[in-house]
Parts: sequence; C-alpha cells; structure tokens
Amino acid sequence: MDSIKNARCQICDKIFALDAQQHKLIAPMIAKGQRFIMIECPCCGSSTQYVKAEEFLPPQTDVQNYRCPVTQCAGWVDFIDEPTRPFWGCGECGSVWYEEKNLQKEITSIIALYPYRASSYKQMNGKWVPGDLRSEAANYEELVEKEPADDHDALVRG
Repeated sequence: MDSIKNARCQICDKIFALDAQQHKLIAPMIAKGQRFIMIECPCCGSSTQYVKAEEFLPPQTDVQNYRCPVTQCAGWVDFIDEPTRPFWGCGECGSVWYEEKNLQKEITSIIALYPYRASSYKQMNGKWVPGDLRSEAANYEELVEKEPADDHDALVRG
C-alpha cells in the first residue's frame, strides 16, 4: 500500500484513498517535511489532519469543524487552542465564541430560523456536533447567501 496515497481519518478512524487534488496538495508538503496538513475525509465529511494509513493517532473527539451558525456565512468554525484564551472562530466571517455554550445556543437559533441548516449538525449527548456534509442540501451555500444579513455588530458572539 503506497502510504502517501492513503490516509486514516482521525474522526471516524477509516482508511481512505486520497483523491487527485488531495494528493497534489499533500505530496509537496510531505516532501518539504511539513507535518500538519488538513484534508477532508470522504467517509465522514470531517476535516482531519493528514495521517498516513499505517500511522495511528487517536481519533479526535472534541476538535471538529462546525458550519458557521451566522446568517449569510457558510464558513467553518474551528476550535483555536490559544494559550492565552482558547476560542471557536470562523475564518470566513470572523465571528468568535469564547464559550461553547454560546456557540451551541447560536446553532440552535440558526436551525430554528433556517431548518435546512439542521443537516449541518447532529445532536449527540445533548449538544450539537458537526453533521455529515453529505446530508447538506446540494445548494447549501446558495441558500445561506440568500439569508438576511446578520445584525450583530461585534465579532465576539454570545
């Protein structure tokens, strides 16, 4: 098995073959010695760190990417583990949540306003977690663009 052509997802722990675009992205980075490379798992739709299929890293359980719950934003919310103050942040709209309860509350609110967004999340142990991207509407990003603009002025939410 050619190790650069296969990866193991840290979220679902399944081995998958890299597609041509992922291989093209990863090959030069590995050649340069870069160790932290993020890709999308085709099995579960989560963003995961590239790990050769033969290597083992324990599955990540708390660090997953959420769809941004801000109107007109189809970006991704990542947990940023800053030593000074960790937070969840969206790289597209710039929104920041310092407390998970505020992010959870905003996910509940966006689903109530726009039911098609529910496919981006799933309930697990009483809280929202990222859902399977394959269950999102094919025109998800177009639907999000049609939402009214967010009226929240500050980037820090909650």
